[in-house]
Amino acid sequence: MKNLDLFRSFAALGELCNFSDAAARLGITQPTLTKQIARLEDMMGTQLFERSRQGTELTAFGCQFLAEVQPLVREANRIWERGLRMAHGETGQLAIGFTFSALEIMTHALIAYRDAYPEVELTFNDISSQSQLPMVRERQLDIAFARWPAAPDLASCLISRDRLAFVFPVALAGQIATIDSPAIKELPFIRLKKSVAPGFEEAVERLFAWKGIDPAVTHWVNESLVQLRMVSAGLGVAVMHESALSGVIDTHAIVAQGIEGPALSWQVGMFWRKDEKNPVVGNFLRIAHEVMRTSSGP
Repeated sequence: MKNLDLFRSFAALGELCNFSDAAARLGITQPTLTKQIARLEDMMGTQLFERSRQGTELTAFGCQFLAEVQPLVREANRIWERGLRMAHGETGQLAIGFTFSALEIMTHALIAYRDAYPEVELTFNDISSQSQLPMVRERQLDIAFARWPAAPDLASCLISRDRLAFVFPVALAGQIATIDSPAIKELPFIRLKKSVAPGFEEAVERLFAWKGIDPAVTHWVNESLVQLRMVSAGLGVAVMHESALSGVIDTHAIVAQGIEGPALSWQVGMFWRKDEKNPVVGNFLRIAHEVMRTSSGP
């Protein structure tokens, strides 16, 4: 609105009734304010202020007009301040995809980011690595924490390494020492559905082929938490992401053993669009890199 600056000046002077104080609030000189008020009065075709040796007062019309102008100025100030926050990435939306292998580093980054930018609306989804990168390209996700290797058309950085872990109940420790124990061939395996974690289940299949394991019974589930609960209840054994077990297993009920072998470990990266100009995303990347540097030590 072309007259907004004139309205701001009128509102300031109308509230303070002092040219010097109003000019200071507006950050302009007193002569400039005088000219703006004179111009507005000329445009309105009526007087807004009474000026005398005793000071400056609103006219009757000026009082009525001030009541109309103040809400407009307040709303314009609100919009301006919100625009500045948006331009600096202090408000907006951020969509993040992740896999279990990235859960720890992503959680630390999200906590630091939320503390720094509490007004940004966050959405994060546990999505397979194969699905995440296309969603970044299509702008359905802003950040992906997915399996390496890098995608040439996306910016990326390595963040962590993960591997398979064999998980079994403590109650079976007398029968099972490792995944090579003969007893496991007769036990049910509790596995994630291939549609839920296709890349991970391919690694499990490689493990079974290497070890010559052909489970007698397989229970397919949708979540790693269900795997853990079923193992804890003694309903079978499982192969899981080692990173998903950190800090969440009850060592009195479950044994978890990392497995080293051919193609049984993998790297995880953070991915984003190379042409990204959204300051919300830029702020998250900056904080995530700071968290990763801190986590890796000197």
